[in-house]
Order: sequence, then structure tokens, then C-alpha cells
Amino acid sequence: MLIMSYIHNLLFHRWQIVALPVTVCMAQQAAATTASLAKKYGADITVVVIDDKPKESVPEHDTQMSSIRWHLSEGGFSEFRLMERLGEGQKPTVIIGEVADEWDLDLVVLSMEAIHSKHVDGNLLAEFIPCPVLLLPL
Repeated sequence: MLIMSYIHNLLFHRWQIVALPVTVCMAQQAAATTASLAKKYGADITVVVIDDKPKESVPEHDTQMSSIRWHLSEGGFSEFRLMERLGEGQKPTVIIGEVADEWDLDLVVLSMEAIHSKHVDGNLLAEFIPCPVLLLPL
């Protein structure tokens, strides 16, 4: 019964803040899904850009940000919170957990590509993320 109650709360919860962690392997599907969910539930979107390297050493940073903005605007979101956590030397999973905790996030949307490429540690997700995580297929 506890599992069914949790699933019911997850499916019918009115999310206020939905996070989209952006790693080096962020899929466009994650941006589109995040926009769709946030629009459906009237939630705000928080984009968290995560990379081990500083912004200056990532040549595709601006292109990636333009792509995210475009996908979110196509989903009806021209405004969203943006947090960049670059070159900090922490594991991306830990950073996602810290942001989810600090900002009291209701849902984290993450592409399986981040886990498949080993950029995000799937084993640590349950330990460090204090809210539900929606993992999107490849």
C-alpha cells in the first residue's frame, strides 16, 4: 500500500519547481519533456548546467545553452531560472542533489544518456536526490 500511495502522490502532485540538470550529454528530449510537464502542472523550470570544466574551456557551452533556450521556448517557457555549476570538481550527482535540496525541488528530469555515458552515477541518484527523478529513455 505504501508503494501505491507514493506512486499516486507522484502522479497527481502539483509540482511547483521542475529541474533540468544539463550535463555534457543533455538530450533535447529532456528539455522538451521538462517544458511539457512544467506547462501541464504550472511549475517553474530551473535549469542547472553542470560540467567538470570551467565555462571558458567548453567551446560548445553557448551552442548548448541556445539549444536549451530554443527547446524551452518552443514549449512555452521563455523565462526560467538558470544555475551554472562549472569547474567545481564535484560529482554531477552530488551537485544535482545539493541544488534539489537548496531549492526544495519537486522533480528532477534527467536523460538516461547522462547515466549511460557515466557522467551521472545512477547508484548515487537515490542517495543524493531528495525528490523524485524522472529518467527519460535514450
